[in-house]
Amino acid sequence: MSTDLERMRAFVAAVLSGGAAPPDPPLELIQRAHLGPIAYRMGVTALRHEYAASMIVAERRRHLLAEVVGALHAAGVRSAPIKGIGFIGTIYPDAAERPMNDIDLLVPAALMHVALRTMTSLGFERVGYSRKLSGYYHALAFSREGLMVELHRHIVQHGRTSLRMADVWRRATPATAAGGAERLEPVDELLICMLHIARHELAVPAINFVDVSRLWRRLDAVQRATLAERAEAYRVARAISAVRSMTDLLAAGRHGRPEVGLASRVLPTTDDVLLGKRPRRARQLGQKLVLVQGPRELVGLTIAWAAAIASGARRTE
Repeated sequence: MSTDLERMRAFVAAVLSGGAAPPDPPLELIQRAHLGPIAYRMGVTALRHEYAASMIVAERRRHLLAEVVGALHAAGVRSAPIKGIGFIGTIYPDAAERPMNDIDLLVPAALMHVALRTMTSLGFERVGYSRKLSGYYHALAFSREGLMVELHRHIVQHGRTSLRMADVWRRATPATAAGGAERLEPVDELLICMLHIARHELAVPAINFVDVSRLWRRLDAVQRATLAERAEAYRVARAISAVRSMTDLLAAGRHGRPEVGLASRVLPTTDDVLLGKRPRRARQLGQKLVLVQGPRELVGLTIAWAAAIASGARRTE
């Protein structure tokens, strides 16, 4: 496995730097990292089936996105693609290169009830606990014919950051194309991408760090400074710094942990990311604490823990 890891480090570094694929890449680890389609485009012909399958699903996803966005727009609900689906056509000109588990759309929190009715009218079934209907939770998930859509009112649970969604909506580009989807401002797009990774304590498939790398390269010096200012204002600078540090380590092909102070040793290593390893619950909670910025955010995290523990208790009843 150490040989596989070394080859995987070299492969991910090549993806992040735009270099050529190294010889004999570890196919299983590449697939686990959701990098199969990109690997095929880099010349790894053994993963042609990954690219073909992703291309078929991407076309289905494109039609579904147009249908949902159009219905929301007709109902008076603004929507903006975020995370993976938001990068198609920009940092991923080829949609097949960016596999994803679902379509993520940001909608205004005040109109989530209208969005919910709209999704039901389209034949979607809401999945997940009823408690997620509460405004405290950041997203609702829907399923239809094997495809998932998540409607986000926020990026994390209420209170865990000071991110003001009203700011994000104010900076979004108004819809001009048919269908009504809006585009987030580039700095906000990267900020939300990084917060998503931090919400999962950095233990996400490596494709997410490819997103960060490509979004970062798209920003100029002024926009990068703006990202730092917003991270401070929204009390997420520590989390954003950790994600950026992990991305840099992966791009350098190094083993290591992000640098966020004395407690950095609690965070996952680059090898954890490349192997797709998830921490045990106790360590995961410690990682969340390391990434929290202040007292207010700690209170929000504590509420989230309590909710998770309560839902776990109900599952065992």
